[in-house]
Amino acid sequence: MKSGENIQYELNEKVLLEDGMDRTVYKENLITQGDLYQNFIKYFIPILLGSFIQQSYAFVDALIIGNYGGKEALAAIDAPYAYIKLLINSFIALSMGGTIIVSQYCGADKKTELEEIIGSLIKFSILGGVIISVIGILLSSKFIKIMLIPEDIYELSLSYIRIYFMGTVFVFTFNIVSGILRALGDSKNPFYYLMCSSVVNIVLDVLFVAKFHWSVEGAALATILSQGIAMALVLNKIKSAGYYFSKRNRFESLKGTLTLGYPMAIQSILFSVSNMFMQRGINAFGTDSIAGWSICGKADFIVWSLADTLGVAVTTFVAQNYGAGKRDRMNQSVRCGFLTSVVTIGIVSGVLFIWIDKVALLFTRDSSAIENAVLLMRSVCPYYIFYAFGEIFAGGIKGRGNTFYPMIITLIGTCAFRVIWVEIVSNYDMTLQHIILGYPLSWFVTTTLFAIYYVVTVYASKYNAYDSDIEKIK
Repeated sequence: MKSGENIQYELNEKVLLEDGMDRTVYKENLITQGDLYQNFIKYFIPILLGSFIQQSYAFVDALIIGNYGGKEALAAIDAPYAYIKLLINSFIALSMGGTIIVSQYCGADKKTELEEIIGSLIKFSILGGVIISVIGILLSSKFIKIMLIPEDIYELSLSYIRIYFMGTVFVFTFNIVSGILRALGDSKNPFYYLMCSSVVNIVLDVLFVAKFHWSVEGAALATILSQGIAMALVLNKIKSAGYYFSKRNRFESLKGTLTLGYPMAIQSILFSVSNMFMQRGINAFGTDSIAGWSICGKADFIVWSLADTLGVAVTTFVAQNYGAGKRDRMNQSVRCGFLTSVVTIGIVSGVLFIWIDKVALLFTRDSSAIENAVLLMRSVCPYYIFYAFGEIFAGGIKGRGNTFYPMIITLIGTCAFRVIWVEIVSNYDMTLQHIILGYPLSWFVTTTLFAIYYVVTVYASKYNAYDSDIEKIK
């Protein structure tokens, strides 16, 4: 492709026009034109499959570690997970403002601005990866102590996260550049690259953990090496599209990214902090409880992938149609998200509720860990739909360029609520199940607040403040 051409337009064969010149004909933009629900599903499925594969890193790590390293090693890779997510997701969230802008510029067909923002985002991702690597390694021991990780898995957890943070630049760059491609309408290629890296991860996990017996260190090394391959592939794709070496790559263009991104970064940080409080409460019950919760986290990755992917799809569809000035199609995109979530989340939640004991056996034969996994999963399964609805409402709001109020809602409904919940429960006869209930309760509160905000400020036309803003993009 030549520089600045929109990736979401697939190429047809070249045709000979009346003027005697060969021209390449592009298909219509499937996000802003055509059958909305059909195109939504076509866009959604590759992202979902890619999310499954990306989550498979943690799934495969846990599967092999649990069977070859024991429940201690299984607990060791999950106990500090909230700390890893705190640093990584905050920086990725900061860059998401750029992907929203990319979607809006793409919908408005602003090629020059696309070149500028894409080049800047790539540089931003590499720099951010290096910074977080240094921070993550230097502060790892302090945060592990804060997380109340038991002594019997302390050293294993420390080794795992230090090696993991060495490859942060791979994780950052892949996720951000993949987000750019999806914002341009290309949801297939990131999926293909993840398939490739996932196969590499599985092979390396078996080699390092099962054969060489490198335990958690081998699992971490396998993850970062496979992520490095995924990063190389996605950078090559963006380069072939003419963006990577654009002369318009200027850091000045990051102003809009940071303006939209900082609320999402703050939201991500606070979200991760609240999860650290929850994980800290779980860690206090010992290795068996941590292992049980780890199994739950790996078993329900399908639910999380579904909900998060629906949020991404809705955000992209709303953002591009926002840029194209198609307000009705923006609202229809949100409704597509709800319909899809009811069907998919309902089925998966039911399966996990019924068969969680069978799933747990894939990771460990330890009866205490399995018992905890069954108890915890059945405590949260009926409420996953609330989490999904919250992601869809948030996507509908963010796609319009509004990232501040989603931050406030998440701060109140999720972050503050969970911290308060743990503190309240800890003052009474606290049980592991009581702590875990903080998750579904926070989903319900957050989704309710999102629903109220969406209806009042977005859906109801007399309160709608976005129609005039559309003209600024066009």
